[in-house]
Amino acid sequence: MPPFRHALLGLLLAITGQAQAGDAVAIEPGALQALERMGSYLRSLKQFGVEARSQTDQVLENGQTIEFHHATRLLAQQPDKLMVSVDDQGMRRSLYYNGKTFTLYQSPSTYYARTPAPASIDALIDVLDVRYGIELPLADLFRWNAGTARQVGLKSAVLIGSDTLDGQRCDHYALRQDDIDWQLWLRQGEQPLPCRLTISRRDIPEKPRHSVDYTWQLNAPINAGSFEFVPPAGAQEVPLQWAPNKYSLEAQP
Repeated sequence: MPPFRHALLGLLLAITGQAQAGDAVAIEPGALQALERMGSYLRSLKQFGVEARSQTDQVLENGQTIEFHHATRLLAQQPDKLMVSVDDQGMRRSLYYNGKTFTLYQSPSTYYARTPAPASIDALIDVLDVRYGIELPLADLFRWNAGTARQVGLKSAVLIGSDTLDGQRCDHYALRQDDIDWQLWLRQGEQPLPCRLTISRRDIPEKPRHSVDYTWQLNAPINAGSFEFVPPAGAQEVPLQWAPNKYSLEAQP
């Protein structure tokens, strides 16, 4: 799993975690409650669409930091419908899941892979990861689970203030784990959705950053065809091989 993915999972696991004994920390109960409220709301959504615009730093061997951009679009209908596409440097990587099969396709290409799938999005995430070494972009949105909080310790969590992002008033939180700094903006009101997430690594001198801005569509137009892959003319189906080495639909720098 790429470093930023490890870090993101760490935040998700720590959303209601307690500070370890003896640590000098500043963990505001209100900040943890806000994160838990966000997780509960995300898990309550039966269908939604989200567009995520990402910027990720890559540190080259000579120490120069290069920024990469990609855009991710996701449609979900619980428990067993999903479409994800990632646009990156002229390529589009897509996944279609209809509850019975999932299909992977990269455009432009003349090949696609389709294979039987488990009966839920949550199970699909595990199968992709364990069996095929594929990381599903934005998978963490389905796994804000307070029950796993004890696995990772949070050193600090504080409310910084509030900002307006894309017309939405959002509370701005600062969080810290070992070697990782976080900034998370959560929408105010009855829909506590993430507006922006920024991750900064402190274990690398260049302190690379990964930032994501989210645009939510809670009433996204969805129909049965939204989750069905229609092969382009001339495209050929190929088998999907087991591959335990990690791969992502996103081009991870």
